[in-house]
This record gives sequence, structure tokens and C-alpha cells, in this order.
Amino acid sequence: MKNKKRSHEMWILLGCAIICGTLLGCNGDGPGPISNPDPGENNLHIVAAFGDSITRGSECPCTPYPARLAGMIGKDVRNLGIGGSQATASVGRTKDTIKKHRPAFMLILYGVNDVIHGQDRNAILGAIQKMVAICKENHVVPVLATYPPPTREHRIFGGGVERLNNGIRDLARLEGIRLVDLEKEFSVSYDTSQPGRRIPIADETLYMPDGLHPNDAGTHIMAMAFADLF
Repeated sequence: MKNKKRSHEMWILLGCAIICGTLLGCNGDGPGPISNPDPGENNLHIVAAFGDSITRGSECPCTPYPARLAGMIGKDVRNLGIGGSQATASVGRTKDTIKKHRPAFMLILYGVNDVIHGQDRNAILGAIQKMVAICKENHVVPVLATYPPPTREHRIFGGGVERLNNGIRDLARLEGIRLVDLEKEFSVSYDTSQPGRRIPIADETLYMPDGLHPNDAGTHIMAMAFADLF
């Protein structure tokens, strides 16, 4: 009886381990390098960095994160950031990008300009979810990223970016895709004094003077955070 009981318990533990492993792999923080087992016509060596000026790196007199990332992971990382662009106006660009560049992976960092221009959070997240759907339909593995918490002159948008980041985390879990949490990487701590909130406190040494765009050190942090995927 004891042997049968132990065997039964082992099977239960094994089943739990498999389930937990599956869930971890889906919520964005799963173990092991990211992969694309079904790239279709896409090139496993090409990664698309999709986003706005923070991806483009146009506000920092330094090497943008996609170029740094390329050197870290040994892949062709295409810098497809467009300064000032918004998620709600860039859904159509997703498919055009895939057709032109044929990436096997797409790193999506979008939404802060929408927040600055007063766009509804649900509309922003809906646009990002459409980007994810387009990736999946075209054999591209999407990755979502949260934003560094804005500070200094852009601190006024901190609450909106915080809510956006929470939505991006939820979306990554819902879609079963990987997440790069740049908010965490750029925060020195969290203010938990308000019930139900964890307000990020930005590490200001990682920003350009405007408090929105990463400086050289911040850009390197971004590249390393994305490199951990691979």
C-alpha cells in the first residue's frame, strides 16, 4: 500500500511540475531561451525591434538598443522604431514589417506616445493585442515589453504609464507570450503606500534629461534585458 501511495503521489507531483512549467513558459518568464519552432517563410536569424523613439534611440547620442542587442545575441536585429509613433496608429505597420523583413521574432515596445496624447488605455492595449495576433498569424514569435517609468518633466505621465504597463503584463499572460519588464529594470524601488498600487520609483541615472528616453547606460540595460530572452 505504501509503495502504491508513493507512486500516486509522484505522479501528482510530476503532473503539477508539467503544468507549472507550461504556465511559466506562457507567462513570459519561462525558463530557457525563446524559440520559434514554426517560422514559416521567416528567417530565424532576424529579429524585429518594433516601437517608437525609445526603440529608435534617436534622442540619445549613443548606440540604440537593437544594435547592441545584435552584438549580444549574434542575430540580425532590425531597428524598426519610429519616433513619435503610437500603437493605435501602427497596427497596419506590423504586417508590412513582417512582409518586408521576415523576422522570426518581434520585440514590441509600444504605447507611451498614446498615453502622452491621452489615448484610452483599452484602445492602446487593443492595438498591441492586434499586433500580437498579426505576429502569430504570420509565424512570428511576439515579445511584449513594459516601459521605463517616466520621470522629471515626463513624471506627469507616470500614472498612465503605470496602468499601461500593468495592462501589458496582463496581456502577455493572456496571450501566453514572453515579457521583458523594463519598468522593473529601470526602477530602484516601488512605493506601496497607496492601497492596491506599486508605484515604480525611477532610477534617474538611466535617463536622458527629459526623463523619458534612456541614456547610454539605460540603453545598455534595455539591450541586456532583451538579450536574456535568447
